[in-house]
Amino acid sequence: MIPGVSGDAESAATAKLIAVTRMRDPGLANHGVRTAHVAAAVATELGLTRDEADRVYLGALLHDIGKLGIPEAVLWKPAGLDSTEWREIRSHPEEGHRLIADIVAREVAACVLYHHERVDAEGYPFGVGLRTLPLAVRIVQVADAYDAMTSDRPYEGPLPVATAISELRRCAGSQFDAEVVSALDRLLAIGAVGSGMVVLPATADPLPADPFTVSIGAVG
Repeated sequence: MIPGVSGDAESAATAKLIAVTRMRDPGLANHGVRTAHVAAAVATELGLTRDEADRVYLGALLHDIGKLGIPEAVLWKPAGLDSTEWREIRSHPEEGHRLIADIVAREVAACVLYHHERVDAEGYPFGVGLRTLPLAVRIVQVADAYDAMTSDRPYEGPLPVATAISELRRCAGSQFDAEVVSALDRLLAIGAVGSGMVVLPATADPLPADPFTVSIGAVG
């Protein structure tokens, strides 16, 4: 919760943002929902409280909201991006943060701003590392990468789950938090999450009613 903004107001503002995202790009909205479910499951596996898991879920749900400001020709381009287009893509964490920073909790806003950073400080937009990145951000980073790899993208089809988790393991300790990768690995091993675990029609409501927590049981 943030000073001056009630939980109801935060939920309502978030719902509006997701609705706008879905109107513009249902695939982007669905990616946020799937990422949020994976992130909430990992948060629970790591022992976070319900309130903490709520913030992780919301941060994952909104992490790509800055892509609303990127031209469709760039966002959906199937081939490689030129340097100008790449700069536009790389602007979305900061643009998203500017959009939501005053209506969500600080940890949620951090997930939007830092989700393309790396634990080895080789990411963007600021090149900050493990000591700067809250656990909520590190969870969203792994969940985002997992869903991106196991879902259809404009430039590439989905990877098998085994290939995706192998890539996450390979990058653990450099791009990703190794503890978070291990938690997702454990959930995959017991079938708590998996490829295509959340399949949503274009009209689906992306927000659980109570208000953001998703238990592992609900994810499976």
